[in-house]
Amino acid sequence: MSAQQTSIEPIADGKDRILGPKAYIAMWWGDAVMVGAFMLGSSLIPPFGEMNLWQAITVLVIANILVAMMLAINGRAGWKHGIPMIVQLRSSFGHIGSRIPGFLRGFPALFWYGIQTWLGAQAINSIMVQTIGFDNVWLWFFAFQAVQIWISAKGMESIKWVEIVGAVFIMLGLVYLLFLFLDQFGLQVRAVGEIEGTWALPFWLGITALTGNFSALFLNVSDYTRFIPRKGVSEATYVNAHVIGVLPPSILMPFIGIMGAAAVGIWNPVDVISQYIPMPIVSVFILFFIALAQVTTNLVANIIPPAIIAMDIFKISWARACVIIGVLAVFTCPWLIMQADFFLTFVAGMSAFLGPLLGIMLVDYYIIHKGHYNVDALYEGEMFGKWRKINPAAVIAATVGAVLALFFIDLSWFVGTITGATLYYALMRYWVVNHDSYTANAFAAGKQQETVSES
Repeated sequence: MSAQQTSIEPIADGKDRILGPKAYIAMWWGDAVMVGAFMLGSSLIPPFGEMNLWQAITVLVIANILVAMMLAINGRAGWKHGIPMIVQLRSSFGHIGSRIPGFLRGFPALFWYGIQTWLGAQAINSIMVQTIGFDNVWLWFFAFQAVQIWISAKGMESIKWVEIVGAVFIMLGLVYLLFLFLDQFGLQVRAVGEIEGTWALPFWLGITALTGNFSALFLNVSDYTRFIPRKGVSEATYVNAHVIGVLPPSILMPFIGIMGAAAVGIWNPVDVISQYIPMPIVSVFILFFIALAQVTTNLVANIIPPAIIAMDIFKISWARACVIIGVLAVFTCPWLIMQADFFLTFVAGMSAFLGPLLGIMLVDYYIIHKGHYNVDALYEGEMFGKWRKINPAAVIAATVGAVLALFFIDLSWFVGTITGATLYYALMRYWVVNHDSYTANAFAAGKQQETVSES
């Protein structure tokens, strides 16, 4: 296990960049399998939504192309410089201030880590009950968590191989589900394509919902792209890796939810199979698929972000961070919070900040710093010293963007992103630049580039 792979130091282009394009695609195939995606798909068509089948498919394609592009765009800093999200955030929020958005990304991930572990344990317990009659969900919960802690603590190389192997089974499972549902419910699904539907507000709300489903991953995508080699990987290959990694699973899952909703008014494929396709072997297969999906999603989306943040704040090793995060996930008591309405409200409130944070990060990297960071300055951490290493422009822009996002909750991600980006640039350009040398140097370098281009 390389020290570079398990630290927040920049990963140089070489043997430590272990995610080639194929491995990176497999990682997303494993990570993008979120049970909620089935529900999002079902929300697009009757009885839950207003669109017809073809409009719903159009929403899936547009939204997931947008997702792939956002991941590729915000992940470019990690790919170019080898830095994780928490270091990337220092440029916009400051060395100390970066921990604010880090918390907003990492804290909910801790809860989802526990929830998905509990879901995986329930799936395994159901398999045991159906096959050998053994019923003990608590045993499987702690065993499931111990395995995840062990895999994650071994480092990115272990996570990589679990994702690759898991991706094969997960895609086979999704394709099997697709053909099973088409065989059973083809006529009902075809009928949904014949209704009038709508291209009005519900169409755009569907795009917002499906895009927002990835809003947390937009922020910390550099935690993954820093492992993609620079040498031998072109810009086109880099972008295509995101497109191929995101679109297949992220279109298949909601489409399966669409078929369940169209046929029997149920989005959850496990419930559909248990009630309408009483085949025990199929039920066991789907339960195994769900259990495996919890592992592959947790390893990438819910362990890496909080572990890196813990390393930055507490100066601990990767392995120790993974163990601590794993133990804390148990103490979130997922068996209780899954039944608590306040938890979903809490997560929705924190998620309102995610759009503004993305807008701030994109403006900072592409407009203020012209696509190139002074990496040494990010690790020295002296920027925004006047404000105790917290950039007030970023804090103000994120807060205002989040408030407006909550006022326009149905379009919260787009409203928050645009507001955060616009306000951040204005505050940096007309206020912070006069008080911070790091910011002043960035704007000066941008002017020099424009002068050279014009000449």
